[in-house]
Amino acid sequence: MSDGSDGAGGVGNGGRSSGADTAASASDALGAAADALGSAVDVAVDSLSAAIGTALGTATDALGLDNALDGLANALGIDAKDLQGIVGAAVVGMLTGGLPGAVMGVVNGLVGGSLTEAARGAIAANLPAGMQPLANLALDQFAGRIPGANVSVQDALAGLASGALTNGRAPDVGDIGAIARSLTDVQSAARGLFDGVTRGDFSSAAEAASTIDRALGGQLGQARDIAGGIADTLSSGRAAYADGGHGDFGNAVEQLAMDVTRLVASRR
Repeated sequence: MSDGSDGAGGVGNGGRSSGADTAASASDALGAAADALGSAVDVAVDSLSAAIGTALGTATDALGLDNALDGLANALGIDAKDLQGIVGAAVVGMLTGGLPGAVMGVVNGLVGGSLTEAARGAIAANLPAGMQPLANLALDQFAGRIPGANVSVQDALAGLASGALTNGRAPDVGDIGAIARSLTDVQSAARGLFDGVTRGDFSSAAEAASTIDRALGGQLGQARDIAGGIADTLSSGRAAYADGGHGDFGNAVEQLAMDVTRLVASRR
């Protein structure tokens, strides 16, 4: 890994911009969570994590994700903006699952955003105009349940490249490039999937929205299973491999999970 002197996008220890300072603040928050999880107060932290997890779930259901993240930030004593975007997805995952949880958070956010973007494009291209508003509402609700899913690809990659997940050190440009390539494959496969889904002969807008929602849930479920396997391998200290056999979309997700794992594990 780079020592931060010549990282991705020119981000390094020398001459950091205010944006890099913000990333360092986010990194400090993430590092504090990681240190706490590995300290002598594991029992207390586990209790806090459980309480936060319960509160997060309740607030998400009742008030929406933004309010839930605000409450989580208040519980941690950090700025709420540090829990937005892909870094926030990693923090939420880390609080309940350590480094493997951070991997899951990042992958879920990237995949959720890719599925949402692909479905939205397919809706615009293939569904009758009268069916599109309800279908897009279903998309908004889907993305709103997944931390990081509403972040643009550029912002997500910038968050990763800033060093916010690697103790403030700008990661190796090759690691960021690998994530960008595997994410491109995920997006391409997702577009193919939803092009097929939205070309159905729907009798109503409700049927179209329901079909799209089921497809979103099914693909995200597959992605979570695949990423979960990679994360479990990380937590056990074993070497992970992209074995394939999941179809185009699943294989792309598996490679993305491998690349995210490599980046997150480099913070050690």
